Amino acid sequence: MKYLIALVVVVGGLLLYPLLKRLIVMLLVRQGVKGALEDAGRQAIAKQPDRITLVHRDLHSWKADPAVPKLADALFSRGFQEAGLFAPRELPGVMVRFLVKSSDGVIAAICTHPRAGVWLDLMTYYQDGRSATYSTNRASGLDPRPGHPIMHAPGSGAPELYERCLRERPKGVFKPIMPDDVPAMFERAYAEALAWRRQKGVGAAEVAQVAQRRAS
Repeated sequence: MKYLIALVVVVGGLLLYPLLKRLIVMLLVRQGVKGALEDAGRQAIAKQPDRITLVHRDLHSWKADPAVPKLADALFSRGFQEAGLFAPRELPGVMVRFLVKSSDGVIAAICTHPRAGVWLDLMTYYQDGRSATYSTNRASGLDPRPGHPIMHAPGSGAPELYERCLRERPKGVFKPIMPDDVPAMFERAYAEALAWRRQKGVGAAEVAQVAQRRAS
């Protein structure tokens, strides 16, 4: 067991050998650690709050990372409106600045995290309960929730991500959105996604994939 863990640590840092990394993931799942990985997944999900409460913050007094206004300005030039700055009470250190383009049914969330940095999510919610998200953040390795695909495009600028969202997102009737609606929609989406994740659980292969992504 100790040999396997040491091998994963070494191989996880070798970016030039993706095939070896995939083999290690398979080996972990098959060599008697499946239960331990699943237990780790359960513990990780259990630590997440059932719900989040978005607390409004003063945008003008916020010392944001320079990447935040840069992303916002690119979206303002494409017709987005300001929807406010919020801090999830249950997630210390996280800040989210929302922008909205109601005519396109798109919510922009510019997120900042103490360790993960800054990323942009562009979200569309549908009348039938589905959603679609385009993100500059890296994929986590977790299986996507059915009906709620997330397309990851690390390194993309706001204009490129926005155009891709409009071009590729699924067809359907969009849920009407106004700036004041966004916090409640975001809180509800978080609660629904976490409830599904807890019901589904996190498999050993998913835990191994998350570890692999973080090591790369």
